[in-house]
Amino acid sequence: MQNKNAHIAVFAFNRPDNLTQTLAALAANELADQSHVTIFCDGPRNEAERAKTDAVRAVARSIQGFASLRVVEREVNLGCGPAIITGLEEMFAEHESLIIIEDDIVLAKNGLKWFNTCLKKYENSPEVLAIAAWSYPERFMTLPTDYAYDAYFLPRFQCWGWASWRDRIQGVDWLVSDSDSFFASPEQMAGFARGGEDLVPTLKAQLTKQINTWDIQVAYNGFKRGQYTLVPKYPYSTNIGTQGEGTHVENSRDKHPTLYIDLTRSLDAPRLPEKVVVDEKILTNFRAVLQRYTPKESLWQRLQKRAKSIGKVYLDCF
Repeated sequence: MQNKNAHIAVFAFNRPDNLTQTLAALAANELADQSHVTIFCDGPRNEAERAKTDAVRAVARSIQGFASLRVVEREVNLGCGPAIITGLEEMFAEHESLIIIEDDIVLAKNGLKWFNTCLKKYENSPEVLAIAAWSYPERFMTLPTDYAYDAYFLPRFQCWGWASWRDRIQGVDWLVSDSDSFFASPEQMAGFARGGEDLVPTLKAQLTKQINTWDIQVAYNGFKRGQYTLVPKYPYSTNIGTQGEGTHVENSRDKHPTLYIDLTRSLDAPRLPEKVVVDEKILTNFRAVLQRYTPKESLWQRLQKRAKSIGKVYLDCF
């Protein structure tokens, strides 16, 4: 039984301003002074980038308000996928559960409480892959009026602030060694796409090295194991990377769901589902919203445009 707050892992690269906001929000949490934090700082890709990565490290070392702080400064640039995979493997070797925040995620003041409450509730439910902080706000997606809870399960991994357990993440096949049989099976592809039509092409883009990520492998692993992600009714996080230099998937600025999130709506005592099942009405609503706000261009077309603008060819999250 877990008796203490989960350790927090923060992943950063070359955005000191974003990291400042991310860490300030994290430190403002009511459980911050009872939480231990490790910040992973990836290395620069070239000398021209060193000033930014040095600034990130300075921000990381200066943050206060936690029970303890450790900063891991990579000597070389690992890249998005390897940097996070390596960090996850290191942290889950030491901790039974973990809260993961990237350097463009701003967490609500009760976000750590949300994570720790859910980690304790579902720690003995192996069918729960992860706890998500982000969800579509009410303006974009509403739950059925007869739905009794303040959170719901989706057959889709959400990574804009998330938490999980060692036994759900250790053993993820990062190379997706069964990809040939998967892509040869229309039934399996349809099953994976139940969580969103973008999942199969994103997995293919990862395997053909058009992107360099980590989260699609976690999502695929969850699908293969029949696992689900718990998503809150009201978001506990927002993504500031979609508004600036972030490498997350872009939508038009005037319609992006992250621009309408009110983190003060996050609940202190959410009603959590007792059974790990997917409500089909909610899934239908989610898929409709996802389809509406997914860019019309193909994934690789968007990545190529993004690479030209910031010289960064990987997708942080889908």
